Amino acid sequence: MSTLLEQDPQIKHRKELKTICQLAYEKGLVSGFNGNFSLRMNNGNILITPKSSYKGLIQEDDFVEIDLNENLISSPSGLLPSTESSIHVAAYKKRPDINAFIHTHPQKVISLTVCGIDFNEPIIPDSIIQLGEVAFISYPGPDMEEELKLTISALEKRDVVILDKHGAVTVGKNALSAFYKAELLEHTAEVLLDAHIVCGLKIIEPELIEKLIQHRHKIYEKDLKEREGTELFKNVKQTFKIKNIFKKLFENNSPVIQRVLNLVNDIIHIAIQNTKYSERLSSEDKEQLSRELTTSILGIFLGRFTKKTS
Repeated sequence: MSTLLEQDPQIKHRKELKTICQLAYEKGLVSGFNGNFSLRMNNGNILITPKSSYKGLIQEDDFVEIDLNENLISSPSGLLPSTESSIHVAAYKKRPDINAFIHTHPQKVISLTVCGIDFNEPIIPDSIIQLGEVAFISYPGPDMEEELKLTISALEKRDVVILDKHGAVTVGKNALSAFYKAELLEHTAEVLLDAHIVCGLKIIEPELIEKLIQHRHKIYEKDLKEREGTELFKNVKQTFKIKNIFKKLFENNSPVIQRVLNLVNDIIHIAIQNTKYSERLSSEDKEQLSRELTTSILGIFLGRFTKKTS
């Protein structure tokens, strides 16, 4: 019996793409008829999922072959290519180094965008090394031309793109590589959501982030560093975390700062005590609420101060 490598390249590509589609469905990265997948074949043409295809039941003959001008080359089952084939083609033209394009609708990733949570919180070393910094584009509505323009622009330097309230795009040297990134993206999103619910985030130290980025550039293709640059997670590392301000200021040894904080906190605590709402709170809850309100007030003050002085 011949191995997969000994088979006709067309058959090999169709089997490979079918496997990735079914894996994505089983992992919950797509549901129903959403999402679209493609790979660049040895002959330079694109093998892509057909329009309105159910990825969990897709068959090898369902995939449509098109060229880089979106001309139909072959369709064994007589199906039409995905309505988003133009985005796939544009990506392959823009990035000669990629041979697979996967557009998924992962539940946890979409939840992050709906909640307004930044995915690029550096908390998981594997995500920093394997995915790098993830690009994010705002939802353009039903405007396919705008979605194409935004997606291709984001893919110029990134291999992973999150589409606001819509899904994600991952690309790679082969279908498995692109799928792995999609799976890791969803795993990271799940950890982020759980962390926000349970205890908040513990960000990796900036020095370690730098080492992880250097390791990423070392183990992957030599043009990666040149393409994406070295300023990964720069904005995240410099982001001022309002929710940590209370703790940070109390860590300061300045008696003046402590007095100001204590005074504001005491005023708020007294205000809480004099509300009917406080009757339903325990002493610990009241203390926690007063601290959170103090943090919010100081955050607003510092935010306005920063704007005035910037």
